[in-house]
Amino acid sequence: MRLSIVSAAVACVLLTACGGAERPAAGTSSVSEPLPPGAIAFDYDSHLYFDALVADSLPARLVFDTGAVQLSLDSLWFERHAGAFDGMRIGCAVMRGAGQQAEVARMLLDSLAFGIDTLRWQSSMPVIHDLKKILGRKIDGIFGQQFLDGRCVAFDYRRGSMRAVSPDTLAAAGYRRIPARKEGCRIYFPMRIRFDAGHTVEGDFLLDTGCGLAAIVATAAADKAGLELMEGMKLPYETASGGVGGRAESYVCRAAEVALGEYTLRDVVVEVSRNGTGFLASKEADCGIVGNGILERFDFAVDFRAETAALWVRPAERFAEPFALRSPGFVMIDRTDVGEGYVVTGLYAGCAPAGLAAGDEVFEWDGQPIGSLPDSAICRPGHHRFLARRGELVTEYETNYKEIL
Repeated sequence: MRLSIVSAAVACVLLTACGGAERPAAGTSSVSEPLPPGAIAFDYDSHLYFDALVADSLPARLVFDTGAVQLSLDSLWFERHAGAFDGMRIGCAVMRGAGQQAEVARMLLDSLAFGIDTLRWQSSMPVIHDLKKILGRKIDGIFGQQFLDGRCVAFDYRRGSMRAVSPDTLAAAGYRRIPARKEGCRIYFPMRIRFDAGHTVEGDFLLDTGCGLAAIVATAAADKAGLELMEGMKLPYETASGGVGGRAESYVCRAAEVALGEYTLRDVVVEVSRNGTGFLASKEADCGIVGNGILERFDFAVDFRAETAALWVRPAERFAEPFALRSPGFVMIDRTDVGEGYVVTGLYAGCAPAGLAAGDEVFEWDGQPIGSLPDSAICRPGHHRFLARRGELVTEYETNYKEIL
């Protein structure tokens, strides 16, 4: 690879990490049922994971992120396949995302081909960034909605399938159309979040399949609505890995209603940004972000065409299920690809074990190596003991995995 230092600004949301959601997630989509004709399979586990080939021969697990601008590759995955990129020019990119700080990343200055199932694309200037520090070992890269431009695409989270459809087919199948606006690589649509009788946030929210949460209210929208003054529990959350840009501050609370078109979800767990910088503190965020925690409650489709941009929704089986925030009091991601355990990335104030900090590596859970345990054992409700390492120091902690909100 030839190093050519060229700076470019890359403005994107890029993978909002899960704060107000269980980590690790306890369930994934099932593809045991036959997929519809022409459908492409994905695994759903808070995010949409697609099996892809990069440069025609390199297997990679790519997350579909409608908040992203272009193809991005994880830096560790890239280093493991560095020989395949010999001769390509590399520059630098300044990236801004859901975290509070701009970050400098490498960027390939040449185009790169990648494909998913029968779909093939060329990505200009893909970014190389440490994505595993946000979502863990499962992610090798992300691709954005620009690669689906010109299509109307339906997503089935339960079966894990994506397929092109026509709006007429959706209308005939009982989907309801919510008009949207497309600005560059972003799609916004109207939604209303009523927290209580005196506090409502209503307006345009960004569609973001790179967000594993239900919704995040942007800082300015929260201030305008006076959410700091509303009654009810507001659980502070701070993370070192809130997405590209790193550190993020927020609080998690329950909204009485979330209205999406003619449909209303009740008692929804919502995160409220307290960031002073980054995407969620910018005008581009509008009212905030709608993520997979809400989208998974629907069979939904997105018309990515600028002239007919829309969200199509129909309640799915999980529509009326209660929204839960079950947690041991902290968030951790699987990094057994580079170490023994899971790395703590965020903590809920007053709920996390005293002394635990972001960056600590949890390597033993209930007397067993954590990397050998299924999600169901880690997420089991009740009392747990675990060991965490900080440098050479090993500390034993106790916690309860329970509903914390």
